[in-house]
Amino acid sequence: MGFLTLESLSKVYGELAAVRDVDLSVAKGEFVSLLGPSGCGKTTTLQMIAGLVEPSKGKITLDGRDITRVTPNNRGLGIVFQSYALFPHMTVAQNVAFGLEMRKVPRAEREERVKAMLGLVHLGQFAERYPRQLSGGQRQRVAIARALVIQPPVLLLDEPLSNLDAKLREEMQFELRRIQQRVGTTTIMVTHDQAEALSISDRVVVMEQGRMTQIDAPYRLYERPATAFISSFVGKMNRLDGVWRRHGASGHAEIAGMKLPSEAVDLADGYAVALSIRPEKLLLKPAGQGRLDGKIVNRFFLGSYWLFNVETAIGLISVSVPNDGEEPASEGDTVALDWTPASLRVEALSAQGAAA
Repeated sequence: MGFLTLESLSKVYGELAAVRDVDLSVAKGEFVSLLGPSGCGKTTTLQMIAGLVEPSKGKITLDGRDITRVTPNNRGLGIVFQSYALFPHMTVAQNVAFGLEMRKVPRAEREERVKAMLGLVHLGQFAERYPRQLSGGQRQRVAIARALVIQPPVLLLDEPLSNLDAKLREEMQFELRRIQQRVGTTTIMVTHDQAEALSISDRVVVMEQGRMTQIDAPYRLYERPATAFISSFVGKMNRLDGVWRRHGASGHAEIAGMKLPSEAVDLADGYAVALSIRPEKLLLKPAGQGRLDGKIVNRFFLGSYWLFNVETAIGLISVSVPNDGEEPASEGDTVALDWTPASLRVEALSAQGAAA
């Protein structure tokens, strides 16, 4: 059994099931992200863990103790809200000390713990400032320090970086992970940003329509998405429908009569399949020097890489090319696409309607 467990947890509002029968086991010290689009149930799940929303059914266990019906103040969890919810009339030190005061921690110990926590988040010199005198990143770190200073068994983060600009958001992702690893607190974070979830989590939980559809390490989630929704939501993905052609113990994928080398699968001849490949797994080559020719419809410069949309005989395919400092092929150019067979994934669909 994990340190924090959710068993058949559900929340129903009238006829709307916001969360449906979710099961999750989180190890002590683990950083887990709940990832998904708006309305998928991730925030409701976090609020049930926090005790802010009462489950319709199911069970929440923390370190062997059933906390399903325990009030929020008696769960002892640390929470960082999207808005940070700092007290504007209190200094940084007073904000961080608030939870300790509520717990009647002696003043000397309180001051020592606040000082140590502000040092951890690199805000020691800002102890006497007020929230309005801080940047967005500094306010976020104050909120984290306030949540951690009470030494909670679990830290809950609700879209903690969404109010920051893009550059600061990226910086704070790694700062957040550094703090969490240093303290070792079990952490659950809600986010809709797949890059954020993949970069700092031990495991990612993808939620869709109130259900947890895949729970996996970031690398495996990205490389082996369990559903079409996950493959498109987590990163970019080219997906095409085709047919599997079997030759003895091996075979190949086929679209519009074209043979496409792919990973090996054990399927009968004529089985309908979905083919998927990440844009960065494709190579852009001169025409006639790859597995598939096409024409560049448009291209986009994204700083560290170029993104091309290439029209081919099997459909429109996106290709990502690292920026090496040179200008690559242009719109209207004829090019070839190449790939390693193992990078083209094959997912069985159905034998119904497959070409003979």
